[in-house]
Amino acid sequence: MKKLICFCCCIYFTNLTAQVSLVNKLEDGRYTLSNEGASYFAKLSLDCTRKSSPHYFFHALRKKNDVIGPKDLWPSFYGCYDWHSAVHNHWALIKLLKLYPTIPEANEIREKLELSFSKDKILVELDYVKNNEDGLFEFPYGQSWLLKVADELINWDDEDAKRWLNNLKPLTEYIVNVHLIVWPNSESVELSGSHDSPALGISFAYDYALSSKNVALKKVLAKAAVRFYGDLKDVAIEQEPFEYDFMSASLLVTDLMRKVLPKEKFIPWLKDFCPDLFLAEQVNIPLQIKRSLKHDGYESHWDGYHLNRIWCLNGILKTFPEGTIDKNTKKEWVTAMNEMWDYAQESIGKGNYDIDHWLSSFSVFALIGY
Repeated sequence: MKKLICFCCCIYFTNLTAQVSLVNKLEDGRYTLSNEGASYFAKLSLDCTRKSSPHYFFHALRKKNDVIGPKDLWPSFYGCYDWHSAVHNHWALIKLLKLYPTIPEANEIREKLELSFSKDKILVELDYVKNNEDGLFEFPYGQSWLLKVADELINWDDEDAKRWLNNLKPLTEYIVNVHLIVWPNSESVELSGSHDSPALGISFAYDYALSSKNVALKKVLAKAAVRFYGDLKDVAIEQEPFEYDFMSASLLVTDLMRKVLPKEKFIPWLKDFCPDLFLAEQVNIPLQIKRSLKHDGYESHWDGYHLNRIWCLNGILKTFPEGTIDKNTKKEWVTAMNEMWDYAQESIGKGNYDIDHWLSSFSVFALIGY
């Protein structure tokens, strides 16, 4: 785990019951989660992973009496309104327990993960994934988040984590095979900031390929990434988000390409892909803070969009050697990232389940997932 240098500076957010210091500031001014913030988001993720309703019940009833609940269909990932949100909230719980092992919710998290990752339950999950939507249930979004869960477990020196990873193996192996089949047979893809985003799907699968040392998967994913996105130039980030996007279609691509390209190739690729990101006098255009009149329902997609931009920009800064970006430009990036965070947090943890069921885990990823 990398060592983070933090100032003793806390940013406070207020709800009806308490004042919570969610973040500290790193040396360069970016936000990172405080212990209080880790506890805050752990509570939200625990709550939704345990809650089977309300639920976006996207399941075909085959027979007259074929009435069954989410917990019966998906005994591990029944909560959080939908399957993919349940998966990425489990990722958040793992990450929080791993990096903040002394938070008050630590024992609850471990107990929840023990229940969710039981061998028998994962086999039921596998059966559903294999036998619905032609084996492409929740592909690429939800399935790739599952590989991100496994990636996090691989990189954790913990006895429970090793056992949970082994229990997940039948499901992860199936998903790996889906990736091996789909991407070589995909002729072209479009930029997307929604569930069908190839960039996010390939990116998380690539993380898993590296961690699991799966050379065949790594080669297939890297080849697909370069074929899909290697020649893209002058992408207009300022026109995002498109329709119902809840992530940045363009920055998801940068987050992928920083992983598959060597640094000496990634830096010039990125400067061609979005040159405005590197001009201090113009960087406020692609990184402008886009706001909606309210945060409810689909309007909360703006919040997810901004949190996703933060994690992608954090990933770029993690990849770039010191001095690659001039100080004034980086300062503009950091200012924009912090403003995005502040805007998104206006809606989270206020009792709106439509928002909390997914934006809690996006908040965690934005600051410590990259």
